[in-house]
Amino acid sequence: MAARSYRFAWHPRWLAGHVIVLAAAVTMVLLGRWQLTVSEHKGFSLQNFGYALQWWAFTAAALVIWGRIVRDRAHGEPVTRSQPPAEEQRPVAYRRYVMPTAVDSTDDPELERYNAYLRSLNRPEHG
Repeated sequence: MAARSYRFAWHPRWLAGHVIVLAAAVTMVLLGRWQLTVSEHKGFSLQNFGYALQWWAFTAAALVIWGRIVRDRAHGEPVTRSQPPAEEQRPVAYRRYVMPTAVDSTDDPELERYNAYLRSLNRPEHG
């Protein structure tokens, strides 16, 4: 039964994914090996040794993540939750910007004084 659940993995799209992940893993392993060689040539450079370990950690992470993606697809779990199922979708309420209307300054004497002050600043000085 387990073989049937992973049958989708032979689809060309999934095969392309396998090839890409495998190529990336091989590349990262080789980059880690190269960093280790650089470390040895520098008399065991701790920095380059750390880079080598980092490349190998990236390799492990890529393989684990790809394995989980394939496993989730095989068990029928959604790979991504970009869109909820149709019954959960609700229309989005878009709001249109409405320009504020002019405020009646006669109701507020303090606002009227402030606006008068601003108008006085805007007047050109004649002198």
